[in-house]
Amino acid sequence: MSKNTVLLVCASLFAVGGLRAQDPDVQKELKALRERLDEIEDQQAKTSERLGSRALAQAYTALSLDVGGHVTSVFSYIDGESGSEVGHQVSLVELYLKAQLDEQWSLFATPGFYTFNGALIDNPGTPANGDPTFTRGEIATSDTFLSRILAQWKYSDALVVQGGVVGSPHGVTNREYFIPSRTIAAGALHYRLFLSNQLYPQLLEGARVSGKFPVGSNSLDYDVYFGTEPDSASDAIYGGRLAYTLSDAGLTFAGNYGRGTRETLPTAPVNLQLTNFGALQSPFSGAFNLGRDYEFGGLDIDWRSGDLMMRTEAYYSREDGFLDQKAASTEWTWWLGQGKWGVTYRFDYYERGSDLNVFAASVLSLGWATEHVVGVNFNPNPSVRLRLDLHHTNLPNSDDTVQYVNFSWSASF
Repeated sequence: MSKNTVLLVCASLFAVGGLRAQDPDVQKELKALRERLDEIEDQQAKTSERLGSRALAQAYTALSLDVGGHVTSVFSYIDGESGSEVGHQVSLVELYLKAQLDEQWSLFATPGFYTFNGALIDNPGTPANGDPTFTRGEIATSDTFLSRILAQWKYSDALVVQGGVVGSPHGVTNREYFIPSRTIAAGALHYRLFLSNQLYPQLLEGARVSGKFPVGSNSLDYDVYFGTEPDSASDAIYGGRLAYTLSDAGLTFAGNYGRGTRETLPTAPVNLQLTNFGALQSPFSGAFNLGRDYEFGGLDIDWRSGDLMMRTEAYYSREDGFLDQKAASTEWTWWLGQGKWGVTYRFDYYERGSDLNVFAASVLSLGWATEHVVGVNFNPNPSVRLRLDLHHTNLPNSDDTVQYVNFSWSASF
């Protein structure tokens, strides 16, 4: 409401008040209207002070349109058994767009763009182990991506339905997804490769239903989903998560279940993975050469007490016709200086199962890997996070190790 409009309304109210000031009911109504006008003037002053000369985004028919996003970048120094490398690993920009159509319906999308060099802790171009490299080409690319694009219908806190490209509820970090909130930029070993399904799906094309029920001072949360993976439109995946939160203790523990099919990579043209060689400092590739049905279960725990935060998850996946997968990760963070500084320790274990080994031309174990990470966060303001992480990784099927230091920053708005 403009200032002239406010003055006009006030003048009209005073005129009416002068004509019928003797009526007690009219006096009460005038008093309520004056109080409401005072509130509107205060809101207008605060909005003008915040916006200044900036333009407001407007939606065609939505009640509101919110726009946000972030930029994240990671640089690495990798020291392996056969050498060392320094370079840029990945940078990405992601927008968050939300349109509130009415009290129940909303739309949400996260269009993004990333560019990365293949930060490999084993160089697939040489027979030596532990010889890191940064490689651009087929294994490193620049591309657009959509981690979320969905419509949401919220009947109540107990029933929320999403459809489109939705996130799976598995994994304490994957479920949150928002990259700037991560204390360690690189994900745990079993979900490190961006938006892939190494052990459980990080996203799917389909539907997700979730809700929360109060249980005294505590709460019960549920999530179920059904859909397909982006690279396998004909193979259904489904699963769910059931969580219980002890509010006074700051503790949430949950059970997870999922089932689906891992797609076979095409052999014409040749697209087979070179055994364990992955990108983004993963000791494993993001896909399997040979497809299989899978069924997994697991537990996750989230505990927050004062300045201490703990996140732990463990999974077992039955891989039909192949060796099973196992994974566990625990992450502890202690916040200092009113949340400006954070010190984090994480331990990961990931047993990858088995797959076609293109060098031996037979199905062999992919082995297991462990990783210790110590990280320091600095948050100069709520919109900026700087990270320095030290990683020590035991490589699969060998006694080799690799150390690397990641410096990363996230700026969000």
